Amino acid sequence: MKKTIPALATAIAALLLTGCSSSVPQTAPTTAMPAQTAASQTAAAPESIPSATNEPDKTADFRTANANAPWVGQVKSVTETESGRIRIETSVVDPRGANGSDAAKTAIAICESAVALLEPSYVSVLEDDGTNFVLFGHPSVPKGACTEV
Repeated sequence: MKKTIPALATAIAALLLTGCSSSVPQTAPTTAMPAQTAASQTAAAPESIPSATNEPDKTADFRTANANAPWVGQVKSVTETESGRIRIETSVVDPRGANGSDAAKTAIAICESAVALLEPSYVSVLEDDGTNFVLFGHPSVPKGACTEV
């Protein structure tokens, strides 16, 4: 029996080595794959890769351009939701008083600045709660004007 255990161990080792040698061809394509992936990733320029959200952030540029405006701190975000359409989220709160409140004047000034700087076809300025406050380019408002809604 002592002679059969080394023979059995030799047979198992031979099987394992045979299994290992058949895996060698499998590892060759695997090592080639990263080189192909890396080549395809470096071929595309970063600016040609579309944004996952399709909402280019314009907040920093807008704040920089309006650094001296008294309302710049109330601008939370400025995004281009699609070509020519700007969405501005603010911390402005309108008491829903008469048209022309101080909050409305602030939101209109923000809208007018976006129109002058970004030249969009449509702008929506939102209040802190996410409701539309001022619109530009919407069919319900005068053409060419930022209007409280």
